[in-house]
Amino acid sequence: MVNNTVFNFFGDSFLFINIEVMLYSFDREIRVEYYDTDKMGVVHNSVYFLYFEKGRTETMRNLGFPYNQIEQRGVIMPLVDQYCKYISPSYYDDVLTIRTFIDEMPCSKFNFRYEVFRKEENDKTTLIAQGYNSLAFVDIKTNRPIRPPVWMTKILFEKLGK
Repeated sequence: MVNNTVFNFFGDSFLFINIEVMLYSFDREIRVEYYDTDKMGVVHNSVYFLYFEKGRTETMRNLGFPYNQIEQRGVIMPLVDQYCKYISPSYYDDVLTIRTFIDEMPCSKFNFRYEVFRKEENDKTTLIAQGYNSLAFVDIKTNRPIRPPVWMTKILFEKLGK
């Protein structure tokens, strides 16, 4: 069941959406570059956060709002929390799939979840990392936290609502 309500507080409109089930995922394939690896030949742990960003950026673009358009509308989205669990190593020239999940509509933060898979022989894959991160919504002029923009929430609801 979906219940949409628009509230107006002091001239600012907020769209509150209550959705029981919401799930979206997007895959982006990349190849491990030599500069991603450390002296041991393994992808450096910090690089996984760059992979997460690549997945998130493409997910946002696929949903219809690349970051430059969000910023043109007066909103920036700084990273406020992130985590990565390393399961198996990855090496130079491996082909990886970054699967980005949106499990819920954004409220005070926009939460993303990630799984990184290494492509093996015979089209098999191995889960090598899992993680998440959260981004806040901030007014570009005041540098103050804001609720998710109504226009973004509406687009997400149209594309992800069931």
